Amino acid sequence: MAKAIAVAENTGVERARGQWEKLTGFLGDVRSEMRKVSTPSTAETRTTTAVVIITVFAFAAYFWAVDFGINHTLNALITKLTQR
Repeated sequence: MAKAIAVAENTGVERARGQWEKLTGFLGDVRSEMRKVSTPSTAETRTTTAVVIITVFAFAAYFWAVDFGINHTLNALITKLTQR
């Protein structure tokens, strides 16, 4: 009997009010968290960008060298094994 009463009380208006309260609570939390966000200065952004670009080129050079070495070694090995 208690279930039937609880279900009957949960009308469309009550559900809409509950959804609205959830939405306003969520938006309040978002606003609170956004107040804690700090944006980096222009100097910090430039420094970080330079570090990322240099790191990308360093890794590219490293992987190129490794790929070149493996390719050269395998070509030499295949050439040596196919000569008879």
